[in-house]
Amino acid sequence: MDADGLQVAVVGGGITGLLTARQLAAGGARVTVLEATDQVGGQLRSVQHDGRTVDLGAESLHAAAPGVLELLDDLGLGDDVVAARSGTTWIAASRGLRPLPAGMGPAGPTRLWPVATSRVLSPVGLLRAACEPAFPPTLRNGDTAVGGYLAGRFGRQVTDRLLDPLLGNLHAGDVHRLSLAAATPQLDQLARRHRSLVLARRRTGRTTAPPSFVTVRGGLARIAAALASDPRIDLRITTPVRAIEPDGDSYRVLGPGRDAWDVDAVMLAVPSAVAARLLAPLEETAADLARTRTASVATVVVGYEHDAAERLTGNGLLVPSTSPYLLKAVTFLSAKWLHLAEGPTFLVRLSAGRADDQRIDELDDTDLVERLHADLADLTGLPDGPVSALVRRWRDTMPQLEVGHADRIVQVRQRLAGTRLVLAGASYDGVGITSCLGSARRAAAQILPVAVRTEAVGP
Repeated sequence: MDADGLQVAVVGGGITGLLTARQLAAGGARVTVLEATDQVGGQLRSVQHDGRTVDLGAESLHAAAPGVLELLDDLGLGDDVVAARSGTTWIAASRGLRPLPAGMGPAGPTRLWPVATSRVLSPVGLLRAACEPAFPPTLRNGDTAVGGYLAGRFGRQVTDRLLDPLLGNLHAGDVHRLSLAAATPQLDQLARRHRSLVLARRRTGRTTAPPSFVTVRGGLARIAAALASDPRIDLRITTPVRAIEPDGDSYRVLGPGRDAWDVDAVMLAVPSAVAARLLAPLEETAADLARTRTASVATVVVGYEHDAAERLTGNGLLVPSTSPYLLKAVTFLSAKWLHLAEGPTFLVRLSAGRADDQRIDELDDTDLVERLHADLADLTGLPDGPVSALVRRWRDTMPQLEVGHADRIVQVRQRLAGTRLVLAGASYDGVGITSCLGSARRAAAQILPVAVRTEAVGP
């Protein structure tokens, strides 16, 4: 059996939708991608600023994640891959900036000595963290918050001073509400199998492999453009979907006006709130999808005079949610990326916005830039304001993968099993491009006939 003649509608032209469409087309399906806006790529948004292309959404890729470099090569972008330059990431601590300890990731510390030398923790907090290997297994039933779990293993200071700036900023959320299973699935599996996280990582060798981040010269939006140019895909932009109606064993997808598509399967690569609206006749499923909260965030790219930016050393800094600052993260773009170093200004990317924090909505663009610059100047001693600025607001775009999220999505997918209605993307399987890669593979595998899955989707 092959997929020739299988008609599939992919709703959503973000990275997940485009990746799934490509894999379905490779398996022989006839694919139509329906994107509501006039631009594909979702949060892959690259623009020109001060003579260089910068990213206002996703900014980098984790090169070690399965399939990332292979995908870039396959899209003809391999020669334009740029690795991040080595440099310190700072954490805003109560006594000034401190280096992010080596081996510290969104799932907690893998080594204790770098934590000790970073001086982020107090002596008492450091002693508590060092006791983790001696603690008995953390027994639990069901899901739990990642912040509470790691506080139980390493102490509250590790959660508040290290995990919160990393994982909390990544999700624009509260680490004491984010799900261990959904937000940090690898940590969840490690925690279920081993007594001590530190000892488990030593045995598995996970303490020695530093993250390797890359980008694409010309911006990550080139990935979306390359995927969208696939001649096997029928791409329709400015085509919002109004409804999905069952029609026997098939579906009728209703677009603007009288536009409609009769298809065998529908893949929804849209935020959970949009999926809830389209699946409203399935009341229990729609209600579960609507329960996923979102956060609004803003990205501001500013240009400083090179002389003024001499105080900005390293690759960037992270700010805990407990600080008084609106600023939550900074990337020194001209230091981190070699291809952004040359130009009339030193480029810096400022980020703001968290769940349950509406302050960015109360500021216009000019006031937002001034406020974030003031925060950065207070943290670093930066003497002068920016000479250029570009603001991008992402309203209700960051899904909050809170406790119970993973179980709820499992239940939703169980109800949809056999319907050829498939969900994929950040709202269901985790934020970040690499999470979307995995989500797209699984979605294509659900739709394609068994005989063509391995060839089109991979192992």
